[in-house]
Amino acid sequence: MHQLEKNIWDNIRNGDQKAFETLFKSYFGQLLNYAKEILKDHDLAEEMAEDTFVKLWENRKTINIDSSIRSYLFRSIYNQCINHFKHLKVRDKYRLYFLHHIKSAHYDSAYCFDFPLSELLNKEIEYLVEKSVNNLPAQCREIFKMSRFEDMKNDKIAETLGVSVSTVKTQISRALVKLRRDLHEVMPLL
Repeated sequence: MHQLEKNIWDNIRNGDQKAFETLFKSYFGQLLNYAKEILKDHDLAEEMAEDTFVKLWENRKTINIDSSIRSYLFRSIYNQCINHFKHLKVRDKYRLYFLHHIKSAHYDSAYCFDFPLSELLNKEIEYLVEKSVNNLPAQCREIFKMSRFEDMKNDKIAETLGVSVSTVKTQISRALVKLRRDLHEVMPLL
C-alpha cells in the first residue's frame, strides 16, 4: 500500500468521516459499474456497492488491508456478487426440493403445477423456508446459512467460527429437523 493510501486508511480507521467520504466519492461509481457488469441489475448493484462501504466503515477497526484500498473494495464487491449468486442457487435448489415433495404428496388437481397458482405456491414456500431459517437460534442459523447458502464445507465452517466439526454437524441437523417440522405444520402432507 502506498504511503498516501496508508494515511487515508489510518484516518478512516480512526473514524475520520471526511477521509471516508473522499474514498466513497472516489470509488463508488467504479464499484457500481463493476457490480452492474456482474449482476446485470442496476438496483442490486447499487445496493451492493453501498453495502461494501457500509461494511468497510462498520468494520474499519478490524479490517487489515495489505495491498491497496482499491483492490480490497473490488475484491469485496466481487465476493458479495458471488455470494448473491450462490444464495440464488441454493434458494432455487430448496424450492425444487420442496416442490418435488409437494408434487409427490398427491395434492388435488387445484394445486396442479401447470396452473398460475404454482407461482404463488412457490413464493409461499420460499417465504416459509426463509421465515423458519430466520427463527433458528443465532449459532444454528449462522452455521446453516454458511452450509446451505454459501456452500461451505463443515470443516471450513468450524474453522471460521472456532467450533468443532461435530458442533457444525449437530447444528445443521437441528436446523433441518426444525425446517421440516415448521413446514410440516403448514403443509402436513410434506
